[in-house]
Amino acid sequence: MNFSKRSYHFAAFSIVLMVAFLVLSVSNRNGSTRLDDVVGYMITLFFVTVTIGFVCAMVSLREQASYQKIIGLVVNTILMILLAVNLLQNLSAVAGVFS
Repeated sequence: MNFSKRSYHFAAFSIVLMVAFLVLSVSNRNGSTRLDDVVGYMITLFFVTVTIGFVCAMVSLREQASYQKIIGLVVNTILMILLAVNLLQNLSAVAGVFS
Protein backbone atom coordinates (compact mmCIF):
# COMPACT_ATOMS: atom_id res chain seq x y z
CA MET A 1 0.00 0.00 0.00
CA ASN A 2 1.41 3.40 -0.90
CA PHE A 3 1.69 6.33 1.48
CA SER A 4 -1.23 8.30 0.04
CA LYS A 5 -3.61 5.43 0.82
CA ARG A 6 -2.15 5.09 4.31
CA SER A 7 -2.54 8.82 4.84
CA TYR A 8 -6.16 8.65 3.69
CA HIS A 9 -6.92 5.69 5.97
CA PHE A 10 -5.28 7.35 8.97
CA ALA A 11 -7.27 10.54 8.27
CA ALA A 12 -10.54 8.59 8.19
CA PHE A 13 -9.63 6.65 11.34
CA SER A 14 -8.63 9.87 13.12
CA ILE A 15 -11.95 11.48 12.29
CA VAL A 16 -13.86 8.42 13.53
CA LEU A 17 -11.83 8.47 16.76
CA MET A 18 -12.44 12.18 17.24
CA VAL A 19 -16.20 11.82 16.75
CA ALA A 20 -16.36 8.83 19.11
CA PHE A 21 -14.28 10.69 21.68
CA LEU A 22 -16.52 13.77 21.48
CA VAL A 23 -19.68 11.69 21.82
CA LEU A 24 -18.31 9.81 24.83
CA SER A 25 -16.91 12.94 26.50
CA VAL A 26 -20.26 14.77 26.53
CA SER A 27 -22.18 11.83 27.96
CA ASN A 28 -23.36 12.26 31.54
CA ARG A 29 -21.01 10.40 33.89
CA ASN A 30 -20.97 10.44 37.68
CA GLY A 31 -17.65 9.54 39.25
CA SER A 32 -14.82 7.62 37.70
CA THR A 33 -15.82 4.72 35.50
CA ARG A 34 -14.23 2.50 32.90
CA LEU A 35 -15.60 4.91 30.33
CA ASP A 36 -13.02 7.46 31.51
CA ASP A 37 -10.27 4.93 30.80
CA VAL A 38 -11.68 4.24 27.33
CA VAL A 39 -11.81 7.97 26.56
CA GLY A 40 -8.20 8.37 27.74
CA TYR A 41 -7.02 5.54 25.50
CA MET A 42 -8.95 7.01 22.59
CA ILE A 43 -7.26 10.39 23.08
CA THR A 44 -3.85 8.72 23.08
CA LEU A 45 -4.71 6.68 19.98
CA PHE A 46 -5.98 9.88 18.31
CA PHE A 47 -2.64 11.63 18.92
CA VAL A 48 -0.77 8.65 17.48
CA THR A 49 -2.98 8.29 14.40
CA VAL A 50 -2.81 12.01 13.62
CA THR A 51 0.97 12.01 13.89
CA ILE A 52 1.41 8.89 11.76
CA GLY A 53 -1.14 10.15 9.23
CA PHE A 54 0.68 13.48 8.96
CA VAL A 55 4.02 11.75 8.40
CA CYS A 56 2.48 9.52 5.71
CA ALA A 57 0.89 12.58 4.09
CA MET A 58 4.25 14.36 3.94
CA VAL A 59 5.97 11.30 2.48
CA SER A 60 3.19 10.94 -0.11
CA LEU A 61 3.99 14.35 -1.61
CA ARG A 62 6.31 12.62 -4.09
CA GLU A 63 3.56 10.34 -5.38
CA GLN A 64 1.25 10.97 -8.29
CA ALA A 65 -1.77 13.18 -7.49
CA SER A 66 -5.04 11.46 -6.59
CA TYR A 67 -8.16 12.21 -4.58
CA GLN A 68 -6.99 10.02 -1.72
CA LYS A 69 -3.68 11.85 -1.59
CA ILE A 70 -5.30 15.29 -1.55
CA ILE A 71 -7.93 14.37 1.04
CA GLY A 72 -5.38 12.63 3.26
CA LEU A 73 -2.97 15.54 2.99
CA VAL A 74 -5.55 18.22 3.76
CA VAL A 75 -7.28 16.38 6.62
CA ASN A 76 -4.06 15.22 8.28
CA THR A 77 -2.47 18.66 7.97
CA ILE A 78 -5.51 20.37 9.50
CA LEU A 79 -5.66 17.84 12.34
CA MET A 80 -1.93 18.19 13.00
CA ILE A 81 -2.17 22.01 13.09
CA LEU A 82 -5.10 21.82 15.51
CA LEU A 83 -3.20 19.32 17.64
CA ALA A 84 -0.10 21.56 17.72
CA VAL A 85 -2.17 24.64 18.63
CA ASN A 86 -3.89 22.70 21.41
CA LEU A 87 -0.55 21.47 22.71
CA LEU A 88 0.90 25.00 22.73
CA GLN A 89 -2.16 26.39 24.52
CA ASN A 90 -1.90 23.70 27.19
CA LEU A 91 1.81 24.33 27.65
CA SER A 92 1.25 28.08 28.01
CA ALA A 93 -1.50 27.46 30.58
CA VAL A 94 0.80 25.19 32.60
CA ALA A 95 3.64 27.71 32.34
CA GLY A 96 1.27 30.45 33.53
CA VAL A 97 0.39 28.43 36.63
CA PHE A 98 4.03 28.01 37.61
CA SER A 99 5.12 31.61 37.03
